Amino acid sequence: MHQYHWDKEKHAGHRFLDAAVPLGLLLAFYLFYNNGVISPREAVKTTGLWSVSLLALTLAVGPLAKLLPLAEHLKAHRKVWGVTAFWAAVLHVGLVFHFFWKWDLSRLWDIANPKYNGIATGLLALIILGLVTYTSQEKIIKKMNPHVWKTIQTTSYLALILAVLHFFYMEQKDGVLVIKKLLGQVVFWGSLSVIAARLLIIFLPEKK
Repeated sequence: MHQYHWDKEKHAGHRFLDAAVPLGLLLAFYLFYNNGVISPREAVKTTGLWSVSLLALTLAVGPLAKLLPLAEHLKAHRKVWGVTAFWAAVLHVGLVFHFFWKWDLSRLWDIANPKYNGIATGLLALIILGLVTYTSQEKIIKKMNPHVWKTIQTTSYLALILAVLHFFYMEQKDGVLVIKKLLGQVVFWGSLSVIAARLLIIFLPEKK
C-alpha cells in the first residue's frame, strides 16, 4: 500500500502541522535571517533556504522514525511538506529569473559563468523534485507500480544532495565556503546530517 493512504485519515492536528511547519520556517527566516527586511536579494535567499530546510526536514522523518518510533506519526506530513518544498524552490527560481536574470534563459547554459556549477546543481534538484511532486498526485499514484513509485520518491535524497551542492557553490567566495548567518549554517549542516543519516541507515544492517 502506498504511504499516502494516510492523507484521507488526517485529523485537525495533522492538518495544523501540515501548514504550521512550513509557515513557521518561512517566518523564522524572515524574522531572524532577513531581520524583517524585504528586498529582491533577501527574498531569493529566504525562498532558497526555505526550500532546502523544508526538504531536509521532510526527509529527516524517515531516519528519525526508524530510531524513534514515537516519530512515526510525522510520516503523515511528508507529502505536504515535500510538495511545499518544491513550490518554494519554484518561487526561488522565479525570483532569480525576474530580479537578477531579467528572464534571460541563456544564463542556464552559460558555462563561462563562475557560478555555473551552482546553477546546474540547483536546476537538476528542481527537475527531480518536480518529478517527485508530479508522482505524488493521487491519480498518478493509483496508476503506478508501488515499487516504481517508491524508487522515484527516494530520489528526493538525490535532490537534497544537489540542493546542498547548489548552496555550497553559490555561497563560495574565492573558492571558500562562507555562510555568515547562523540560520544559514544550521540549514547547510542540518541538511548534510540528514543525508549522512540516510546513508547510515542504508549501509548499516537492519536489526533482526
